[in-house]
Amino acid sequence: MNTQQTPAPQPATRAAIEQQHPASRRTRRRTIATLATALAITFVFDRFVCSSTLPECIYGYALPLFWLLCLALVTALHWTSVRKRPYTWLVAGTITALSVWNMLSVSATPYSGNIDYSLTTFLAQPMLLMLHCQLVNGRYSIWHPSQVARDWLTGWLIQPFSNLGRVFGSFTILARSAASSNKRSKAREIGMAVLVSIPLLLAIIPLLTSADQIFRYELTAAIGHPDLTAITIHTLIVIVPWPFLCSLLLSLDIETKEPSEPRHIALSSTMTITVLSMMLVVYTLFCAVQLRFLFAGALTDGLISLPDGLTYSEYARDGFFQLLTVAAINLAIFGIALTSTPHTPWLNATLGGLLAVTAVMLASAALRLGLYIGAYGLTWLRYASLTFIVLLAIAIALCAIRMFTARLPLMATLAALVMVWYVTLGFSNPDWVCGTYNAAHGFGSAYSPDNPATWMF
Repeated sequence: MNTQQTPAPQPATRAAIEQQHPASRRTRRRTIATLATALAITFVFDRFVCSSTLPECIYGYALPLFWLLCLALVTALHWTSVRKRPYTWLVAGTITALSVWNMLSVSATPYSGNIDYSLTTFLAQPMLLMLHCQLVNGRYSIWHPSQVARDWLTGWLIQPFSNLGRVFGSFTILARSAASSNKRSKAREIGMAVLVSIPLLLAIIPLLTSADQIFRYELTAAIGHPDLTAITIHTLIVIVPWPFLCSLLLSLDIETKEPSEPRHIALSSTMTITVLSMMLVVYTLFCAVQLRFLFAGALTDGLISLPDGLTYSEYARDGFFQLLTVAAINLAIFGIALTSTPHTPWLNATLGGLLAVTAVMLASAALRLGLYIGAYGLTWLRYASLTFIVLLAIAIALCAIRMFTARLPLMATLAALVMVWYVTLGFSNPDWVCGTYNAAHGFGSAYSPDNPATWMF
């Protein structure tokens, strides 16, 4: 009889667990890469945007370069999924083109008074960069744009805060890994200690130098005259937003790779057709007035006799942007009705009528703008509005095509069209276009940062 006892199993080391579960090792490496990427972005933000040591001649180039570096870092972090997604590259290419546009614009005009630089750098590029962040993981479908819109919105409002617990929990996991690892454990422990000590010392040393003049003298004699207050401020600029950016980047990895199936809103055909019919009644009356008054005058003698006391400026200004807004609302209603209502002949008829009256409104807006430009010249905003009318006209044509084929991803196509339009607008050199037109028609200069009237509507 064999009386030899089997030795009790020893607890597995972390290294052994990782050999059995390589996924945990990949997850830890991914977390470290994400934390490092977020830290690099906040550090670059401090150096490029918040630093007062940059030469004055490159101030206008710093922010476009910062957006490019953010784009490069986020793309590198998700390279495996990014390289297979053409739409993500379209967004990345748009951000890159806008950065180039900004830097070329700064070369021609001081950035402090450059409206296109301000709109692009402080509005368009951050919005596009957030869209890029939501697309890089590949969890999107061009057939479900509402899911992308929801992710984009939560990227601003929820994702920077939803994973803060995971961010701080990552330090615990990394510390335990350093303590239990058999390889280079001392070096890892020292590295963790240094990371913890730096912010503590940056907070304590300025207090000690303020409390004792002799200590301040000795410290100054030893290390020179560093501005400890400035060092502390810049360190806080790097450290404070870091966890929130980490939370945002970590939220891009915690879900599955495949896009979730969004909830579809089902609208009854009767309700949709009724709403569209009521809108068409009002729109038809409006279009009848336009055909009788605005278009008839333009087609007969090229002149429109405005009511007494009403100038071309007031007529165009009071109605132009309202018409563009109504046209944009109509296109949004068209998309909702088309995707949420069962298709019937009556629905197609009302949707076709909606596109027709929208086209008349767009033509009315174009005619108003033409009258305004003919009377007062071309400015940056008038030129942008004119190209936007062309954009909406193409959008109406795409909506008409979508009624006859379901193979066209309408919203994704329109979003790509907007990005192409905005980049084309910048590289068409609006200042040169406006200046050439105004010089040929005797209206004076085009764009001047010292004269807002040259770029306002």
